[in-house]
Amino acid sequence: NNNNNNNNNNNNKTTMSVDNEVDLTLWEPLPSIPKPDDFRGYAATTIRDTVYISGGLLGSALTSRGEGKSVVQNTLFAYNMETRQWTELPKMKYCRWGHRLVG
Repeated sequence: NNNNNNNNNNNNKTTMSVDNEVDLTLWEPLPSIPKPDDFRGYAATTIRDTVYISGGLLGSALTSRGEGKSVVQNTLFAYNMETRQWTELPKMKYCRWGHRLVG
C-alpha cells in the first residue's frame, strides 16, 4: 500500500527546465550608498522597487578589548531602483548594527 502512495506522489511531480546561462552584459553597477567605504554591519531588505539599508558601523574594527573607533549608526537609507537614487530617511530612534530587516 505504501508503494502505491509513493508511486502516485512521484507521478504528480512537476519538473522545470532552468537556463543556466547568464548574460553578464545585463548587469551594471549601482550608485554607491552615500557612506564611506568602511561602512559595514548594516541590515538590508527590499520592498517593491526600493532597497532599504539601516544602521551599521563606521570606522575601524573593534579589537578584542573593545578598542577602536567604530561608531554604531542610526541611519536609514532608501535606494529607488527606478530613479537609481539614494535618499537618506529620518534617523532611527536607536543605533543598531548586526541586526536584520524583513521586507
